[in-house]
Amino acid sequence: MSPVENAPAHELSRSPAAARIGELAADSGLLLSHFEQRWEPDWPERWNPQGRPDLGERAGWVQGVLPETKFRTFQLDRLIGSMHPAHRAKWTAHELCHGLVGFAWKADATPLWRATAARLAELLPVTLWYFLDEAGLRRCPDHAGGGPLYGTHCPGCEASAALGPTGDDPSEWHRRGRRYVEAELAAVARTLRTGRPVPNRHATLVLSSDGLAYEAAHGARLASPEFHAWVERFCDEGDGWHASLDALEARVVALLDDLCGGRPAAPWSGGRERWIAQDLGWRLVCLQADAEGELAVALDALSGALAEAPTSDGIATCIQGYRALHEDWILPPPGAVFGVGYRLPGGLGIDEGLLAAGVASALPATWALMGDEAQDIISEFAHMGPPAARVPIGRRFAAFLSAADEPGQWVDQARFEAAVTHATSGDAGEATLGMQSPAGDRVQTAQGVEIIRLTHGVTTEPDAIDDAIGPLDAPMFLAVRRAPDAEVDVIQLSEAAAEALEAAETPTVIADLGLDADERDGLMHLGLLVPEAWRL
Repeated sequence: MSPVENAPAHELSRSPAAARIGELAADSGLLLSHFEQRWEPDWPERWNPQGRPDLGERAGWVQGVLPETKFRTFQLDRLIGSMHPAHRAKWTAHELCHGLVGFAWKADATPLWRATAARLAELLPVTLWYFLDEAGLRRCPDHAGGGPLYGTHCPGCEASAALGPTGDDPSEWHRRGRRYVEAELAAVARTLRTGRPVPNRHATLVLSSDGLAYEAAHGARLASPEFHAWVERFCDEGDGWHASLDALEARVVALLDDLCGGRPAAPWSGGRERWIAQDLGWRLVCLQADAEGELAVALDALSGALAEAPTSDGIATCIQGYRALHEDWILPPPGAVFGVGYRLPGGLGIDEGLLAAGVASALPATWALMGDEAQDIISEFAHMGPPAARVPIGRRFAAFLSAADEPGQWVDQARFEAAVTHATSGDAGEATLGMQSPAGDRVQTAQGVEIIRLTHGVTTEPDAIDDAIGPLDAPMFLAVRRAPDAEVDVIQLSEAAAEALEAAETPTVIADLGLDADERDGLMHLGLLVPEAWRL
């Protein structure tokens, strides 16, 4: 079990730095929120940046993916991090590192002060990502020793890192990380001295730009009287909140020293309930900011009571009080407001409506097939427990149905549709070289190919579900893959071809696959079977 709620356990054992972050986070009572289960309240219009489309807009589900907008979704003042199934394993330690660093704020801060605070708050999580987490990180043979991949995603590296650290000497990565932090702090000092943002570029990293973008997205919110009141009620100076840039910088340096093997940094003392109270308190602030009269007074009283008792009992009382308000006023439903993406009293914590929209987005035909039973099934799905790994919602739901039901129509439909919706891209080299000039007689199944065995008819069209479903006379075998043009190919196979492709998931001598010449050549022509290597 992971020491941190909603954090996949193997993601906190992939490197010594990630493990240390996990220890400090657990000692601080920090946790992660499941992004796909978390409802976000709308901000008052006066907090939203005007004329800045470059900062992004919050978006809904798109084919089983819920986009997370970098500058509009993330909040430095929320010490509870995010676990997004579509993101890489590096994000767990990065998000928890943000919580351990905390945020800087003061009532009379200028925009440049706030932008610099955001820049400093980002410094150690970025240093962790590109330097400290690379110390001892196990990568695939193609990328071993090469360092961070920046925008490239490598499934092989993800699988290798899950096996645990290498035990290599970390000193070189620590040296690089310290040098980056020193350069960034020097640029911050020049910023404070000159009154102008001074950049420090490392490859594609320019934290001064990120700080300015954060200020553009959040400046009005941070300067509002509502935010001031929230800090006064829910935040303790020196325990996640820094009232000066010097204090924030000192925290960054202390954590850096700890992660590089120096003096241990102190965990926060607030504890899980304190961070949850902050989170819920902010939601109440957002609702109150657009309320008037008696409702605004009632929400303020609810917020004040929670701040006075940031405990399990206080949180339960807050939930009960909001339920009572919801009966008398037009407010978002409790299931949404308390759909925070982690466990809360009374079985709350997951926004089932958001989860249902995600399943319908990823598996529209499956959703149509479930009909009136869909919402009850979603309620069961919502309480499966914390994620063991980052898996797209369509695949998670198909696995849930497979575990809950005997093989049947729903299971086959969900498995097929999840494979199509979440089909992964193949290897560009395999697509280009194909079966040209193979080096030897060993072949393998092309990357991204998924084999599915079905006993029922399936479809990707919700309107055709009634005509498509039903038991088949004999099992059907399909290969699903995402082609170079991003279209998804669905190819029907014989049972022998399906078994051969499953056997060739590890390189195999082609003659050992037991295929006749026509079927073997057909798999090669379709690009489903490729050489292990090519001649130069």
